[in-house]
Amino acid sequence: MRLRWAGMAAVLPTSLALPAPAPDTSIVLHFKGTPAGNQIENGRELRILPVGDSITVGYGSDEGGDGDGYRRKLRDDLSGNKVIFAGTETTGTMEDGYFAAWSGKTIQFISDHVEPSLDQRPNVVLLAAGTNDMNPNPSISTEGNDPVQAALRLGRLVDKIITKYPGAVLLVAVITDTCDPAQAPGTRQFQKLVPRVVQQRRDAGHRVLAVDFTSFVRDNGKEVLRDCIHPTNSGYWLMGDYWYDFLTQVPGGWIQPPVGGDPQRPALDDPGLNGGIERHVPPPDFGQSPVDSRPEGRYKDVRDWAVAGPAKCGSKPAWRATGKIAHGLGRNGDWKFHKNWTQVDDIAAGFGLDGAHVRLHDMNGDDYVWIDPNTGEIRCWLNNLPKPWSPAGTNNSIIGSGAGRGETVYLADMNGDGMDDYLIVNPRNGAVRVFWNHGPDSRWANGWKFVDGGVIAAGVPHANLATLRFPDINGDGRADYVYIGQGGSLVHWLNVGSVGGTDVVWHSQRGIATGVGLEDLSRLVFADINGDGRDDYLVYDDDGGISGFLNQRTNREGVPLFIDQGGARSIMDGFGHAPSTLRLADMDGDGKDDYVFIGDNGSLSVWYNRGTIDDSMAIDGLRFADITGSQGKDYVWVDPKSGAPIVYSNNGDSWSPVNNGHAIAAGAAPGNQVVFGDIDGYSPFCDGYDDYLVLDPETGALTAHLLVPGGGGESQYGGYMFKPVGQIASGLGPGKNVRIADIDGDGRDDYIYLSSTGKTTIYRNMYGPDTGPHNRYSALPEADALGIGQRPEEISFHDINGQVSSPPLPTAFAFHPLTEIFFFCSDGKADYVWTRPLDGQVEVWLNMYPQQPAWRHVGVVKDGVGTSGANVRFAALTGTRKHRGSGRADYVVADPSSGAFAAWLNGCDDRA
Repeated sequence: MRLRWAGMAAVLPTSLALPAPAPDTSIVLHFKGTPAGNQIENGRELRILPVGDSITVGYGSDEGGDGDGYRRKLRDDLSGNKVIFAGTETTGTMEDGYFAAWSGKTIQFISDHVEPSLDQRPNVVLLAAGTNDMNPNPSISTEGNDPVQAALRLGRLVDKIITKYPGAVLLVAVITDTCDPAQAPGTRQFQKLVPRVVQQRRDAGHRVLAVDFTSFVRDNGKEVLRDCIHPTNSGYWLMGDYWYDFLTQVPGGWIQPPVGGDPQRPALDDPGLNGGIERHVPPPDFGQSPVDSRPEGRYKDVRDWAVAGPAKCGSKPAWRATGKIAHGLGRNGDWKFHKNWTQVDDIAAGFGLDGAHVRLHDMNGDDYVWIDPNTGEIRCWLNNLPKPWSPAGTNNSIIGSGAGRGETVYLADMNGDGMDDYLIVNPRNGAVRVFWNHGPDSRWANGWKFVDGGVIAAGVPHANLATLRFPDINGDGRADYVYIGQGGSLVHWLNVGSVGGTDVVWHSQRGIATGVGLEDLSRLVFADINGDGRDDYLVYDDDGGISGFLNQRTNREGVPLFIDQGGARSIMDGFGHAPSTLRLADMDGDGKDDYVFIGDNGSLSVWYNRGTIDDSMAIDGLRFADITGSQGKDYVWVDPKSGAPIVYSNNGDSWSPVNNGHAIAAGAAPGNQVVFGDIDGYSPFCDGYDDYLVLDPETGALTAHLLVPGGGGESQYGGYMFKPVGQIASGLGPGKNVRIADIDGDGRDDYIYLSSTGKTTIYRNMYGPDTGPHNRYSALPEADALGIGQRPEEISFHDINGQVSSPPLPTAFAFHPLTEIFFFCSDGKADYVWTRPLDGQVEVWLNMYPQQPAWRHVGVVKDGVGTSGANVRFAALTGTRKHRGSGRADYVVADPSSGAFAAWLNGCDDRA
């Protein structure tokens, strides 16, 4: 049989090249729009082998889609049949999305590689090939792009399939049109030749038909193509409808039961899938600290260069490195967790469900979730503790119908909006499909809004259900992509994107942990034990005891140092519960994960985490403020517990300790609540000094302690005095979202509240000797910024371009003889600054107030220097209001463990 077909192929060039009778129309099937769900051959099992190139693979369908090309829609349309996909290749997020197709490859390549897939004995083969053979680029059409020769190669491929398994029904695509003018003529000629290739085989009695895809673009428009070749996501779904429609037209009795057993696939949780467990994970690379970077000259010369420029930078700043200019103050905490767990039995009696499938996740808070093991259907009860749990949504706790088997379902917050999203993981390639969780919405099915976001990760080798996790490694509120290697080593892809958005971007940080010799990877879990937002590395023992390592930030974003907590049960003693019955989740909203036992019927018992730790770092106390009126902002370190400030005066090219290096005040609050800013800029007459301010962590209420320039304080504080004036602003929200900076250029720092996406609510500081407690701040909506979709922690306000303004003077001082002092003392207006956490890159929106719009985007003004944005600060090191410098904020990078820092002074590139 093989030789007879080979001989027939040898005479095909003549029959294809010369005019010939039109092929029998009965061998060409045309799209009829058959409704989905019809049974094929009375519901017979269909073992389908898709064969082809990138269109069969589903190229591009992972961009906002499921990554499955046409296969998912074809399977759904064939709901009246059991469908098994054959093939050796897989991609996308389907559990069974196999095929024999290769992107960018020609008919000849497909023919050379299809045989192992044919060994799986499909009873239906869907062949679509020839698009790449028509490409005018010879690096793609490697055998040439002559349509006649391509048709000959297609014939030989058809013969191979027929010979290998003659019992299969073979549908051969008359390929889709292209809108590429260089490829279209050859494509049209090739399309005409395909039916003739098929007819010769059909005439020989084989079960082969041509299927017409020429109407795919013609009847639906070029909108179904994303790049003139490949379908869009909706185009792939339409293509699934086409293939289904053609299958319904196959003559009755043609499709026979598949021979032999279905292809043997590994279990979904097999750790050997997708390359298995990686054995050679590289150690963490913390990078070289830029604090030790090479200076671009002596500090004095670099400072003179920065100061010599114009007062206002009309273009983007220029920067010069100083090298290390301070060795650091302060200290790190001991980073030892002192365990203290408080047991509370039966916080949930259970809902009669199998506890093995109970999870605890933030669907709209810290909620009780149950995932159906077969369908992935999600049920949820809202955490109203201490009040009873209540069913979420409008369908008796069901909030999502499911999109895959329960073991492939993960729940994690991928966009930092505070609600965990629904993820489907393909264990055979590590691909991730997301359904964005928008929370309760009565307009959506089940009263809960999930939006299919398509594939957000194409997958990497070694990521499978046994190894893949979604912890938040860097504490930005977005779950990262981490897989476990041999011994518990970790490989990390950092999730970067806008808050609440869908622009997930991954950055490979490679190895971040070398492991602990762990054999059972299921014992490794991630949870936030100390409440810093970063997930820690924890290991269960047989009795539910926990040992582990706390996640400490370093020079590189997303490459932590894991601090050993001291061996077995250093985190939790355990109470004889198997790890499979335990969950770690924040049940009381204090930011620290609690220890939860899942009992009968899915009941919950909790041990609340009341442990303590000093997990401060030297950088946490770093501030820059004008305390001494010296040559630039002084170097201040605030004690993390007491808030007491230690100050080193800025002498231009050196630092000198104030009060012999002792604190200049007792402190009024924990260090993380203390900021500095000039509240009384006009009292007395532009004193220029920064005041000691406390922000309430819950409300953002502002309490001020005004620095008295003349001193008069106690000797133990070096004579410095801070006058308490009480609360001066009631606050708008969490203190961590508040910034204190001069927006209107009047010399007094204003109150700025940032929303979760960086939108501002600005209150102008009206503080003066005669203002009453209710007149100290006035809303300034005309200066508000709309936000940039980034976290408040990444946004600050500093005068980047050095604009010096003429401030609107209070009426009381409008004709004061010292009016000129106000013009001398008034500093520039603070600009809106986003520091990218990945690498410290700086993007700026210049403050144009009172012009409208009030903010002008100037783009990136400073590239990163090889450290996390969390290690970047800004300070006017070259001058103060009384000692003119550049008028611009400088870029400062600190070592998080020592507090040592280097600077890049802010000059200007538009000098005359």
